[in-house]
Amino acid sequence: MSPEAAALVDKVQELQSQSSVLQGEQAQAWVNRVKTAVDRKEISAHLKAGSSLAFERATVYAFKNGNTQVAVPISGQVVGASLNAVYDACGKLDNTLEMQLTHDDKTGHAQVWRNGSLTNDKIIKAADLPSAPTKEPQIAAKGFSWHKLNSCLANAGVSSWTLALIATACAAACVGTAGAACVPCITAAGGLGAGTVWFCIGKATS
Repeated sequence: MSPEAAALVDKVQELQSQSSVLQGEQAQAWVNRVKTAVDRKEISAHLKAGSSLAFERATVYAFKNGNTQVAVPISGQVVGASLNAVYDACGKLDNTLEMQLTHDDKTGHAQVWRNGSLTNDKIIKAADLPSAPTKEPQIAAKGFSWHKLNSCLANAGVSSWTLALIATACAAACVGTAGAACVPCITAAGGLGAGTVWFCIGKATS
């Protein structure tokens, strides 16, 4: 197994077993911090016309390594589109990940910004959408299966467009950075329902 593939497996398994969702005032404090950073342009957002950051629906994840991730959904787009800010154990902004996911009847558009820089910009055609869950991308690693993840999410009622766009966005994040942005990307899909994502990741790593 390549070092990149091993890193991907480690990161996904870490996500499954070493994170929890914060609630109440503690979570709101983190959300307010991100909102202020966006307002001050300390965190970049590249919103399309008709889209906005839904801070009222943000989810805050705490990791056992001390990191905290704030996932802010982007309204007017595919579920899973979000702006994510990851802070280290000292409370310092470590990295940001923005996923914009849109589609019409004919094409889908997946864009990913990491730390404010566009790292992925791909168009998906409706004709290329799978009738079954998306094929295993060329990032398959022993111990983790994108096919199993997509199949599980599809069974939970997630649309083919959503699956294809999130898979496209997360594949680039996981491989392009040797796994460094993999956890934030998959966690961002928590907008699908944290319980569903956790369950399906468990299926994909079994």
